[in-house]
Parts: sequence; C-alpha cells; structure tokens
Amino acid sequence: MAIDMKDNGTVGCAYYVAVDETLFLQEDIPMAGMEFVETLLLRVEPTTVLISLRSPGRLVEFLEAGAQDWEGHRGNHNEDFRGAYILRTLGSSKFNYESAKSHLMNLDLDALGSRTMHFNTVAEEEADSAVGGQSGSHGHARLLRLATFVNLDSRFSVGCAGAVLSDVQRRRAAEYLPNDPDAGLAFRVRSIEMFTLSNAMFVNADALTSLQILGSEHHPNYINQGLGRSTSGAKEGLSVYGLFHVLTHTARGKLKLRQMFLRPSIDLELIHERQRTISVFLRAENNADISRICKILRRIKNIKTYLVQLKKGANLTGGQSPGARTTWATLQAFSAYAIELREAVSRLQGVDTLAISSMVVDGILSNELRRVGELIATTIDFAQSKESCRTCVLPNIDPRLDDLKRTYDGLDNFLNEVAAHLISEIPEWGRPHVKQCIFYPQLGFLTAVSLDIETRRGKYDGEGDDEDVWEAKFMTDGVVYYKNRLMRALDVQLGDLYGLIIGKFPLYKEIEIVYDLGVKILRHEQALLTASDVCGELDSLLALALGADKYKLTAPQMTTANVIQIKDGRHPLQELVVPSFIANDTLLAGGSGGREEDHSVVLDDMEELPNVMVMTGPNHSGKSVYLKQVALIVFLAHIGSFVPAARACIGLTDRLLTRIATRESVSRNESAFAIDLKQAAFSINFATRRSLILIDEFGKGTNSMDGAGLMTALIDHFLGLSDEAPKVLAATHFHEIFEHNYLSGSPRLYLAHMDVRVDLETENREDQVTFLFRLTPGRCASSFGSRCAAMNGVDEAVVQRSDAIALLLARGDDLRAACARLTEQETEKLEEAELVAREFLEMNLSGPSSRHKDKAQDESKSIRAQLRKVLSGPSSVDESTR
Repeated sequence: MAIDMKDNGTVGCAYYVAVDETLFLQEDIPMAGMEFVETLLLRVEPTTVLISLRSPGRLVEFLEAGAQDWEGHRGNHNEDFRGAYILRTLGSSKFNYESAKSHLMNLDLDALGSRTMHFNTVAEEEADSAVGGQSGSHGHARLLRLATFVNLDSRFSVGCAGAVLSDVQRRRAAEYLPNDPDAGLAFRVRSIEMFTLSNAMFVNADALTSLQILGSEHHPNYINQGLGRSTSGAKEGLSVYGLFHVLTHTARGKLKLRQMFLRPSIDLELIHERQRTISVFLRAENNADISRICKILRRIKNIKTYLVQLKKGANLTGGQSPGARTTWATLQAFSAYAIELREAVSRLQGVDTLAISSMVVDGILSNELRRVGELIATTIDFAQSKESCRTCVLPNIDPRLDDLKRTYDGLDNFLNEVAAHLISEIPEWGRPHVKQCIFYPQLGFLTAVSLDIETRRGKYDGEGDDEDVWEAKFMTDGVVYYKNRLMRALDVQLGDLYGLIIGKFPLYKEIEIVYDLGVKILRHEQALLTASDVCGELDSLLALALGADKYKLTAPQMTTANVIQIKDGRHPLQELVVPSFIANDTLLAGGSGGREEDHSVVLDDMEELPNVMVMTGPNHSGKSVYLKQVALIVFLAHIGSFVPAARACIGLTDRLLTRIATRESVSRNESAFAIDLKQAAFSINFATRRSLILIDEFGKGTNSMDGAGLMTALIDHFLGLSDEAPKVLAATHFHEIFEHNYLSGSPRLYLAHMDVRVDLETENREDQVTFLFRLTPGRCASSFGSRCAAMNGVDEAVVQRSDAIALLLARGDDLRAACARLTEQETEKLEEAELVAREFLEMNLSGPSSRHKDKAQDESKSIRAQLRKVLSGPSSVDESTR
C-alpha cells in the first residue's frame, strides 16, 4: 500500500492484493487529515506501507507509531485489532505521475478486462481501431485504454500506483532468478479497480476500539504468535465482530464479514438487500436447506491458496504425507461442493428475488466446474497417490506410461528370475553369498552380496569370470551392492523405470500429464475464483442470519429521515455476561439541513425531537453501556444486520464519532486530557448533521471548574448548530452545568438519568443504593460516588470523610474554614493547656531576699513545688488549692 500526502492535505492511495492479483486506486481526496489515513489503514489492513521522502512530518510520525520495529513488534505496543505493517520510505521519483503512467501502460491491458473504446485521430487513417487490439500497442491508444480503468485525473493516486508497481517489481526480482518462467506468474496484475469511501460510514479506530466492534487478544497457542503474521499472532476476542465471526464456515466468508464490519455502508439499497436476504434465510420453511448449506460451506476450502500453488507447480507429482489433502483433491471437492451449493440455494423459498440468488447462479458456473471435476477425476489416481505419497495418474491415459508401470510393478518377480539366472552362472562356492537382485531409482539394477567384515568387501565379487567386472556401489548393514554385466544390461534395456514414470527424464512421463492437467484447470481459473468469492459472500450473509437467530435480533427500519428511534434496545455484548439485561429506549433527531424533514416514521408525541441527550446518574448505573448500545445498534443497522432491539428506526448516519475511551501510549507525546481534547475537537470539526457523536465523561482530566466549562461549551456548541446539528449522546457527572441556567431550556436538549433506589436507613452501605439500569427523564442530582467507593472496598473512614466534605460543598460553606475546625479531642487538649497557662500566670515567682539565705532556699523549694504541681495537670492544681 502506498500513501502520498501533500502539505494542503490532499491524499492519494493505491494498494495491491497479491491473492486477488488486483491493483486498487483511490480517488484523490482533498483536505483530508490523519483520521482519513487511519481509516484507509483500517479498511485495507496492509502488510507494507510505502511513503515518499517528501511526505509531511505528521504523516511520517503517524505511520511510524503503528509500524513494526526491527523485531517485528508494533511501535506503540498497544493491543490492537490491526496487524502491524512494515513502513518503507521511497524516493520521491517513485511517486512521479508520468513515471507511474508508464508503469500502468506497460501492464497487459488486454488481460485487465473486456472494456474497449474506439477513437479517431487525424494522423491515424485507420478508423474504428479498438484499443486492446493489434493497434492498441500505440502509445496514445494504450493511454486511452488505460483511462477506461483508471481516473488519470487522480494524479496522487496514480503516483502511488507507480510506487506500488515498482515495489512489486523489486520483490519479483528478489525472489526469482532471471529468465525464471515462474517469475511471470508472481505478483502479476490481473485487474485494476478504482475505489472510494463515499458510500461508507466513517468509523475510525477510536470508535472501533471503544465500542468493541473489533478487538484482538494474544493467541493462547504460542505457535500462532509468530512474527510477521498479518494479525500479529492475535485472535479475535470479545467483540461484536467476534459474535458473528464464529458463525462463518469458510476463510473467504470470514474475510467478507470483516470487510462488512470495516466498511459499514450508507447505501440504502444495499442495506435493504442484506436485510431481505437475512429474512429469507430465517424463514422456518428454509431451516432444512440452510442446515444443508452450512454443511456444504464447512467443506469448502480457500481455493485461491491452492490455485496459487498450482501456478507455482507445487503438488504436481512431488512427495507428500499419506494423510495430506492434495491440490487436486481440493479442487475436485470444491467443484463438486460449489455445484451442490448452487442447487441448495436454488431450493430456498423466496430466494428468487434476492441479489445473492443471481450472484450464486451467475457466479457458480456448473458446466465449467463440472468440467474441472471431470478433468481431475479422469486423470488422477487418488488411491494410488495416497499409497505412494505422490500424485499418480490413472491407467489408460498414456500407453507408454501404462507399459512402464506394468513393468515396474512386475519387477519383484522379474528380479527373482534374474537373481536365479545370475546365481546359476557363478561358481558354486559363491552362490550362498549372493542374496538378491534389486532396483533403486537413479542407481538402477544392483546385485546384493553378503559383506566380509575383515576385508570390507563382498564375500563374492566376480571371482572366476575375468570378463565380468563387479563394481561395488555402496554398502549397508552386512550387504554390499554391486553393478555387474547383467545389471548393466538391464539398465540399458529397461532404464530408470521410476524416473521415467514420474518424469525425471524427457520421455513419456507422469509429470507431463499432470502438467497438462494443470494448464487445463487454469483455463477455468476465473470460474473457480468467482465461485470462491460467491461462496464467501453467501457465507458472510449466512453468518449475519445465524447471528440474528442466535442473539434474538430484529430487522431495523432504515430511512433517509435524520432520526434514531429505538424501542427496548440492548447491548449485544453486555447481555451475554449478565444474568439479566434491562432494555431502554432512545429518540434523537439531527438537523434538517434547511429542508422539511419527514418525521412520520417516528412514533412519539413530542413537538420537537431532541438532537442532544445528556445523561447523569451514579457510577455503575449503566450510562456508558447505554451510550455504546445505541451506537452499536446504529452500526449494525448500517452493515445490513439485524439489531438487538424490539423495534428500531435508524436514519442513515454518515459518521460515528466517539469521545469515550482514551488510548494512551508512552509513544504518544500527549497527556490523557490532550487526547480527550483532540477527540472532541475532531468531533466538532468533522461532524455533519447526519453524524452520531458519543461523549462520555469529557472534561474529567482537568480541574472540575475547567472540565465543567468545557463540557458545557461542547454541548452548547452542538445545540447551537440548528439545522446542521448532529445527533449527540453525552454522559457526565458535572451536575453544576445545569445550575444557574448555564444551558438554556432548549427543546432540542433532553435530560435523562439512569434510575436508582436509595435507602439511607440501611446499615450496610453496599445496600443503600440499588441500580435499576433504567433510563428515566430528568437529571439526577447526585452521583453517589462515596457509596460506589464503599462498594469497591474503600476504607469506611475515608468514605465518611468524603461524605462530610461533599455535604459542606453542597451547602456552599467555606471549605478552608471547615477543614480548620478542631475535633473534640483537640479541643480538650487546648482547654487543658489553657488552664495550666492560667495557673502559671497566677503564681508568685518573685525572687528570694539575699539577706536571709536560709529563707531564700525555702522559697526556691516552694516555687519548684508549685511549678511541679502546675505542670502535672489541672487536677493536681485543684487539689493543691483545696
């Protein structure tokens, strides 16, 4: 995959899929940002990314964050559902537009498709020359021919295509020697397609991660954690895609299903077609046929892998394990099962009007697939192949080959006769030492003689016959193998039978027959590939149908009206991990865009439908789950799936934007709050009236006053967009934003909270709050944070102190003065100290007279005694005074 970005934000992209042998070019996108590049990476999932030396720094930094290091690990070490890619930087000349056009014109344009165009020029006297014919080699003709496949006005994407083709050519030169015949089949381009993201809902990595649409985790099997894998050794974890992923039966079906989840559509006709297909698959009268289709799909392998092996010449007559499934057996089975699948689909009730029906009928060509199966069945001897651990050909295909095989099969009896004849001609004393005559491929015929341990030679090596030279070839345990006159004669007469059979020498051989079979099969390659794609498409739709039945999903009503109305919506993941799930309703309407909006599909009596819902409520009450379930219902509706709700009316949504999860990393030079602000800013700048925005606890990364102000300003901004307002779902604990008329009483703002029941008389704090997980109109005045803290093991003293401080804040008291108040114990100590100080001040501490020495000494002792009494405490002072 090659990406080119200019300073003005214009992005071009092209990528090559080796399995499909297809080059994809994107229409140039002006004023695009990193979010668009991230979307491309999500949908293409490249293994290598090419950029120019002149790429902007922000693009380089963004791509380096997700690229592999030298050890094959991701740069940011975060768990991610995307496979890490290799980032390569090429010279800017590789992205040159004119050079790229030359690369594209040098492709085999005749093989890219059947589209042609006619042109006339003054210089050319031959009119009506078809581009792609003999005259198509002219440069202008080839350029016009190329223009039927590629929009040449997308200059940046064309330049990216040139970079991709250059890298593909480099890889071919690195993996194959010059003049290698297989090099022409490697990394070839069989088709060119343009792609665009205009008919897809925009969903970035933040949304896919925070909503758990896709999610990977380390594979528990260490063997599957190898470096260089496209999934970085990960497997699908608990995610919405994972719910349907396990219901697919084929590798192509898994790939098609993942493409659906990465590319939710806003094509209303496509969505309705998928819904109709699921409905037909779920009919009761089709249960038996659907079960049969599932059994057939389980047996269908990824035929593209085997076709690639066939092109490379693998598994022609080479050795393999006895239990291995050969390429030929797989191709034969695929042809049979594909034909059987076509018949099973045609038996479904109500399938005639579906697009998948015509796709199966037109895509699975029974005659061609039957021809493939017959070619293999009449050529390959599967029983003999399994026994011989190589590909064997059936009898009666080539007379010479049959003769060789019969001779080879009769070698045992023949060699016994040869050994008897040889023994009869040697001296009698040497006859016991000659064991047998054998045949080894490539070594030919040999005579086995017992080994003389002392001389390390055979006990008989031709003594008595000077004209016959016995040449020792090799020895094994107690046996020496000789080549003598008779053995040489057999080599000349029969030759290397095994080599002739399997094709070691240029004669009638098995490998030529198998090679010819491969050539004939590859003539039907397009029919096989098309049938494989059809099987994958059917499997992905069938997975959606099976998921709808398994998880009790219902068909949503899709509409062009800019509304979201959900009755008894559920979270598809949360309901699987809790004993019972409380369903909730949703009603939102985006801006009308200045046009009269048809809201007749909405079943509600509200005069003006809200476009912003702000939720409050305690922690653990289910606010985040509610936000995510609404987004997931909208998302599933746009891939054509049924949704977890009793009823849903979903308007087309072009962008799903989230400010829910903060994906922190040491490789990102950003704080958690900065990441939150970036997500919020992107929602502001990128949202349209058909967007759905989720905001969960925005502003919590800074002080409460700034956070409340940011949250209020964000909601006020979306309320003030009027006809261009998007649909917004927000959850917050900043209750002060609703005080003092910070947010005016706009009819487009709907306040709700998750209901709870509070019983403060209960001694156990954990039982004071009961969560009902039910959406209720109005706002909640408390988040019950201290009770949630007690439920999660926070010390009781800390919880009590938090309650006291929260009460002071609620009263508006001076928190500094309140925190400076003394406790009862501290007050008692200060009162005691005050009494001691007062007693001390009342003492007579005048010094003694120097004229009366004895009297002075007595007075000093009296002062010490008084001080001792005072300092000993107020109780002793009181006793002395008494």
